[in-house]
Amino acid sequence: MNRIPELHDAIQDLSEALDRRLVVLDRTMRVVAYSIHESPEDRLRLSRILAHSDSWDTPATAHQDSAIQVVDGVGSVVMYRLLGADRHIVGHLMLSMAEGPDAAPEVDLVTGNRLGRISRLMEVRDSNARSLLDRSSSLAVDLVALEDERRQGAAATLLGEEIFGASEHYCAVAIGPGVLDATPTDLGRVEQAVAQTIRFVNDTSTASVIGGVTIEGTGVLIFPRPVVAPRLARILSRPQLAPARAGIGPLAPLDALHDSYRRAGWALRATSLAPADHPVAVHFSDTGSDGVLATFPLDGLGVADLPTPVRNILLQKKTRPWAATLEAFLENAGDIQRTAQVLKVHRSTIYYRLDRLTEVAGVDLRLGRVQRDLHLGLRLARLAGFLEQPVVSGR
Repeated sequence: MNRIPELHDAIQDLSEALDRRLVVLDRTMRVVAYSIHESPEDRLRLSRILAHSDSWDTPATAHQDSAIQVVDGVGSVVMYRLLGADRHIVGHLMLSMAEGPDAAPEVDLVTGNRLGRISRLMEVRDSNARSLLDRSSSLAVDLVALEDERRQGAAATLLGEEIFGASEHYCAVAIGPGVLDATPTDLGRVEQAVAQTIRFVNDTSTASVIGGVTIEGTGVLIFPRPVVAPRLARILSRPQLAPARAGIGPLAPLDALHDSYRRAGWALRATSLAPADHPVAVHFSDTGSDGVLATFPLDGLGVADLPTPVRNILLQKKTRPWAATLEAFLENAGDIQRTAQVLKVHRSTIYYRLDRLTEVAGVDLRLGRVQRDLHLGLRLARLAGFLEQPVVSGR
């Protein structure tokens, strides 16, 4: 959508006038346009530029019109800054150093004002990109709104204006601060996480994604394909985005995308409430019972609302810290040896604690119904924050 035909024509015209191969890079040093590269040497050089340009250092052109850089696999190049109307750099024009005594192409380009048209076209491109980003941001939020009219209008606009590619199924992602008592800084990272994910997709592929942030502060991402959770997790694991986390909804038709987003929100809540048990980005289908428990009004839940055996355990100062022992025992299907290994204590310690816990709880741990109620009650207690969360390693 950011392709400006006039920019490519202007580059080709200038290339032919200079009889040199040219490349245009944006402010992030990503290639956005280039002239025809005919010879094998030119094509090889271009392939290297396309593969590595966005990893280069920004040219030292803040106070001068051009700078010479030596690039591995490419050689010496001249970088000409492209200035917008406000005198801010909007990109760079790159060409290889000329050979021989006439190796001063920058004189012709600068004094002849040949960069002006390319600079103006880069401004147009940036303006179009910002406009599209702002528009797609609001449309992404509308696509998952509760109101049918908003969703239908957004879908018609996205497909009608070809802002988004048509697909049989789409996937919604909910991004949150990852903590219950979010600070303004934490909430700000949600917006950064949405922006960086969109930028990553745009910079590393030809795939499409749109996103925005709801009034409530939850990030929304819409993909016209399945989402690879580990890849999204790598983006969110960047230090500047911590502790942001994401829930990924199931694939759904465009007119049912709000259902995908609803489940994405449950997955987000599950991974935020139990970060030690779920990855930074998790599919709703992988949250198990936590994804369903996350739909409960846990914020208003009190210890008194839990099943009686669990309540009795948590209200006793002696047994409350041992609730994790009972959790581990139940999660390991009653295997004492395995439970001892997980908790790194002796088996006799496990036996002693379980005896005391069942005595306080007033239950027979051999009964399946009792185990079910204890397991569910303890899980609710952990998600509601009544039990200390394990340390999360590596997010």
